[in-house]
Amino acid sequence: MRYLTLIILLTALNAFSQSKLSEASLQQITSSSMTCDEKLDAFQALDILNAVKSNLKAEALLQLGLTHYCLGNFEKALTNYQESLDLFSEFDSKEKPAEILNLIGTLQKKQGNFELANNYFNQGLEYAIAKNDSLGIGNSLNNIGVLLFQQEKFSESLDYYLESTEVKSAISDTIGLSYNYDNLGMVYTRLNKIDSAKYYFNLAAKYKLMIGDEVGYGIVKNNIGEMLLEEGLYSEAENYFKEALEIAQKTSYTDFEQYVLSMISIVREQRGDYKAALSFFKDHTQLKDSLFNERKSQQVAELETKYQTEKKEQTIVLQAAALQRNQILLVAAAMALILLITIGLLWRNRTKKKQQIILQEAKIATKEAELRAAIASQEKERSRYARDLHDGFGQMISILNMNLQNLKDGAKLNERQKVFEESSKVIDDMYGELKNICFDLMPQTLIKNGLESGLREFVDRINGTGKIHIELNVFGLENRLSELQEISLYRISQEWINNILKYSDATKVTLQITKDEEEITLLIEDNGTGFDRELLRDGKGNGWKNLNTRANLIKGSLELETYKGVKGNTLILNAPILSIVEEEVEQNTMELV
Repeated sequence: MRYLTLIILLTALNAFSQSKLSEASLQQITSSSMTCDEKLDAFQALDILNAVKSNLKAEALLQLGLTHYCLGNFEKALTNYQESLDLFSEFDSKEKPAEILNLIGTLQKKQGNFELANNYFNQGLEYAIAKNDSLGIGNSLNNIGVLLFQQEKFSESLDYYLESTEVKSAISDTIGLSYNYDNLGMVYTRLNKIDSAKYYFNLAAKYKLMIGDEVGYGIVKNNIGEMLLEEGLYSEAENYFKEALEIAQKTSYTDFEQYVLSMISIVREQRGDYKAALSFFKDHTQLKDSLFNERKSQQVAELETKYQTEKKEQTIVLQAAALQRNQILLVAAAMALILLITIGLLWRNRTKKKQQIILQEAKIATKEAELRAAIASQEKERSRYARDLHDGFGQMISILNMNLQNLKDGAKLNERQKVFEESSKVIDDMYGELKNICFDLMPQTLIKNGLESGLREFVDRINGTGKIHIELNVFGLENRLSELQEISLYRISQEWINNILKYSDATKVTLQITKDEEEITLLIEDNGTGFDRELLRDGKGNGWKNLNTRANLIKGSLELETYKGVKGNTLILNAPILSIVEEEVEQNTMELV
């Protein structure tokens, strides 16, 4: 293997020494499997500094800076970054300056220069905004969030993560979102919002699998384990650590494996299993030492390779022939790999279709139960509105009837005007009562303009009372949802906020709806005092049951995060985007909502 590496390096160096900087030569360096030292030698052979000013030279300087960064030569990396930035700015590049400013910020952060790092991240953000570079905006916001997280400014970090996530969701940056969701999980852990942390960690894990990042998936599992470890949930934490360990071993990621072993050792120690803790710690130490020795051996091997390069220049022709044969073998191996990947994808698609069929059958089977639940909910709503009409309109009609009877009995001329004014006021009150009942029955804004407009009207009505402030945030609802989803989400929001108004001491509520390609999430947070959730679930009232009934209509699941006597409560609803089968069910249930 060392011999093959030597051949590749010699051939590359020979080619670069005979040509100037070109797209082909730059591509050959950046796409090869060279070590950072080998790439540096190849870049030096290109004589980049004497090349003509161009976007190609700017890109070469950027790649040279990345190579110096890899080798720990931070001063040289910073110089190359700055030279590349100047050239890209001169050629008015849309995306590259924002990317380089973020790289410089990352370099400064690594050296502990947080203030300088923040300045560069913000410069990158300003440039990206000016150029309407959505990817640059999302990356800059995320980097600022990471910087604040390292400084333990967790609330501020959360704001930047959420804003970055919104931008990346809009451009469907799946890879970027996988990192954002992991970051959100970690910051919610530090803010002690465990349910929210779990939610975002699970999203991160799902996206890591979606993009095929198995190592990233393992790291997310480890992060969940660390969260559970801090919570004292040692058994659950160990399960996640063991998942991460399995992935580390499967992918031969030795550095990650030794770290996870140390975490399992800590868990075992906390559980009082000192014998197992010592065993895992020994495995961790042994693997860490072997990794250190391996790196030392690699450095010696690289020095040996450089020595052999100078010694065996006369054998380049023979080595080039061997390289050609190896390339043929590599092409054959690549084709075999592509064939295996194709077979794997076909098998995966077939399995996915089977799962979809099973899911559709299950959804159709629950159709009847959903209809019964919807009918029961409808009857309860009818009873409530009947009481409202009887209590409100009944009393006002009685007053109006008395006024009319007074006129019929021959009221005096000077009393008639007073009776008329009182009757007119009663009619105005009846009209206002009727408008309120109509709004409760079905807001026209919701039907005509959609969920966001309907919730906005509802929130404005409550904010207008001055008793409480509700903040509404909506992400990803450029297109309308199905009618069943809009009404169900509206009713759940209405029911829960009305409960807050009746029973909570909260002064501030955040109502947030987020939609991506696969699901929609409703999140309602308030700053009121927490309560015993079991009393709500086991109580005699129908409020919680009605919420679950409406959630089930759209295949959603409700989660409640509250702790008795602790400030802050969170209600989370996750529901999938309706499939074709579900839309057919919806047509049969809409009249019952």
